[in-house]
Amino acid sequence: MMPNLSQTAMAAAIASAIVPGPCAQAQEDILRSLPRVERQYLERLDALRAGVIVPSFQGTASVAQSRAASFVASIGVAGVPQRQGHFCGGILVDRQWVLTAAHCVSEGVRTDGSAPPSLTPDRIQLHIDNDLLSAAKPLAIERIVVHPEYRISQGVPDNDLALLKLTAPTPHMVIPIASDALEKIATRPGDRVGIAGWGTASFDPGSPISTRLLLGVVPVVDRSKCNETYGGAVTDRMFCAGVGAADSCQGDSGGPAWVYDEQGRPNLVGIVSWGAGCTRKRYPGVYVNVTKYRDWINGVSGARTASQ
Repeated sequence: MMPNLSQTAMAAAIASAIVPGPCAQAQEDILRSLPRVERQYLERLDALRAGVIVPSFQGTASVAQSRAASFVASIGVAGVPQRQGHFCGGILVDRQWVLTAAHCVSEGVRTDGSAPPSLTPDRIQLHIDNDLLSAAKPLAIERIVVHPEYRISQGVPDNDLALLKLTAPTPHMVIPIASDALEKIATRPGDRVGIAGWGTASFDPGSPISTRLLLGVVPVVDRSKCNETYGGAVTDRMFCAGVGAADSCQGDSGGPAWVYDEQGRPNLVGIVSWGAGCTRKRYPGVYVNVTKYRDWINGVSGARTASQ
């Protein structure tokens, strides 16, 4: 189905990323959602200034019903229509905080060991609570906080989280982080998680983003099997999901993976992080397991989570 970073404007930004492992094809294709965000942003901005129209499509397959996942955010270039500037997803975890992938806003670790944001708040904007990218007024950001242990090892991001603080609280739907008990049940191999985003429908160069929010339901993949493909790069702070017909893709990075509790309420379990290509049978998407970072998320944002 779906979306991670846009390729033509973004492939050069991530072309040096290689994941260790036995499969050369996986090494070549790990381009999907890895850093060099600063260049990615500038390329998108330069294209917009040059009048290049970012391709989009308005398909109806797997389109989210209005506000069915209104906690999903679009991160885009400030000052331009969101359907032209969108480059990452996000998740509203508090009335004033959006969770996303660190690689959406940071280049990675500096020589002093720090990983500050590469993008400043004035350079990006958010779109929340509407399935159409063109329909809502963008929201401004006042602060970006990258996880202090965000690292990129052999092209693979670890601790790939960042929080964006809105300039004012929003009334939109907030999604809680799943309890440990729910997460253990929900991320068993074969169980399914929901994913959503506005990204591309394929990994092909120039593949258009969707102007409408798309949903998918994907199976969790056993970590040991996933690591056979990715050469042991998937840690116990990550999980794998999606093989074949539905997957996250370019422009979906930072977006959610969720499950439902006994009351039928969505609970967040993952963030779209990295992978090799899109919708490929042997190469699942890899997600940050957010339940492993509950204390950090709460400490920064004050978000209330499901009971542990």
